[in-house]
Amino acid sequence: MGSWSNKSVVLDPIEFDGDMIVFSTKRLLVEDMQILMKFYDKETGNLAFSDPLEVCKTAGSIFPNYITDVKGMFSDGVEMSVTEFLEASKEFYFVPLIGALFGALISASTVKSKEKNSAPPALS
Repeated sequence: MGSWSNKSVVLDPIEFDGDMIVFSTKRLLVEDMQILMKFYDKETGNLAFSDPLEVCKTAGSIFPNYITDVKGMFSDGVEMSVTEFLEASKEFYFVPLIGALFGALISASTVKSKEKNSAPPALS
């Protein structure tokens, strides 16, 4: 069975400010992937926002629909909930984390070459 059957994806840890943060997410829907692809730079293969504030604004419209769990991110020694992370992601300080999370979310929502079927199964 393909990995597509899992509705939730645990992303690889993202290092930020000395912490290793693990997000569980749903995969991006087409309309949100289209929003993010407007910022895709073909030359570098990365998202390139012209304005860092645009990163926070875009995160505010996309993240609430996809992030289902956050592990390893702390505020005052207490692990943040998804709601607390969503509120924190509005802060400019978190722009590098948001960018890395966008990249991981896009990757988790895209079929990798090893997962693609190279040919349809033969009928017998």
